[in-house]
Amino acid sequence: MSLQIVSILGCGWLGLPLAQHLLQLGFTVKGSTTTYAKLEVLRQVGILPYLIHCHPDIKGKDVAEFFASDVLFLNIPFRRSLENPAFYKEQIQSVVRHVERSTVDFVIFASSTSVYPETDGWVTEDQDIRPADPRGRVLWETENLLRENPQFATTILRFAGLYGGERKIGNFLSGQSEVAEADSPVNLVHRDDCLAIVSQIIQQNIRAEIFNVCSDGHPKRKELYTRAALHLGATSPTFAASQGTRLKKVSNQKLKEKLCYQFLHPDPLQ
Repeated sequence: MSLQIVSILGCGWLGLPLAQHLLQLGFTVKGSTTTYAKLEVLRQVGILPYLIHCHPDIKGKDVAEFFASDVLFLNIPFRRSLENPAFYKEQIQSVVRHVERSTVDFVIFASSTSVYPETDGWVTEDQDIRPADPRGRVLWETENLLRENPQFATTILRFAGLYGGERKIGNFLSGQSEVAEADSPVNLVHRDDCLAIVSQIIQQNIRAEIFNVCSDGHPKRKELYTRAALHLGATSPTFAASQGTRLKKVSNQKLKEKLCYQFLHPDPLQ
């Protein structure tokens, strides 16, 4: 397909390197930030910068121009510090109102595998989801309001725990004591794979899909975080005696088959 204009709403830890990756592939990229000082950072690397806030309604200069694109990567962080998780859904609803008035006809939504309730065994994209906690319910409802909108196509990416760059696995639990669930499997994905997967979805024009984005390997918490801390020279966490183990593993089989994708970092333990 011909190269397009991509708008990235949220040029932070994931959005900024994604924008740079898409620029290298020849796309025109518009990027938003909530920080005035970061506008020049975006401009210097070739991103068309926009100062945009969602509180929850979208505010900013030239908002309509930001949405004058073909593809929107919707990357508003769902912060755990939110007192009312429903605020996040209101933010997305505000985005939707702008998309409906724009040229965007394809939205890629950065969701999370936290939409799945805790369970034993594998979780897949086609299973019936009944979130047990408020955050999970809000995320599930937000996915649905995007997917059900007839004015644009939406592909949902349910990212596992994110690492890479300055997010070092060895720092995640460093120095903590009596950490629970030592034998629970870990579901993580490296940022490099996230960038490659989003760009392939755009290039292959894979619309109206849901994908789990999680690496192949699911090491046990104790083994992974202890080894990763030692590798960094950080203080290793200590783990409580096992009192039950959550065995949820996020399947990436659909993603690998549909995109013919091989992970750059298949195992967090490596």
